[in-house]
Amino acid sequence: MKRLLLLFVVLVITVQAGVCANTSPEKKSASRKMMESNALQHQTSVKISENFRFDHQFANYMKYRGLMFESDRQRLIASVFSTSSGANTNREAIAALVIKFNNDEINKYKTIVQEYCKYNAFKFEKRDPQACSKERINSLF
Repeated sequence: MKRLLLLFVVLVITVQAGVCANTSPEKKSASRKMMESNALQHQTSVKISENFRFDHQFANYMKYRGLMFESDRQRLIASVFSTSSGANTNREAIAALVIKFNNDEINKYKTIVQEYCKYNAFKFEKRDPQACSKERINSLF
């Protein structure tokens, strides 16, 4: 299932990249910003998962939350900007929505990590005492 989901995400990104190759510079810029935002969201969830790797339940939750968000983001784009309406899709509008959606999710990650550290910092005292330090948390975001 995990491999299937990852394959789906890679396929969608590849198709989007192919479509973006035949567009104007403005549209390429919007698509590039969107892809960078997508990568930032993905990297953030992976970094959080790796930082809290000693708590397997939380690490897996954050890793799979990121993957499920990526799938949900693709469904959102397909639903909001459906091609069945016959209207031309505005890449700038899609990019703006996706970037906002990604930023909101990253802010949710930050809130989750802060609350997690507030109540679970004791779990890391022996293995990784810096896991919940302000410097480490800031480096994740």
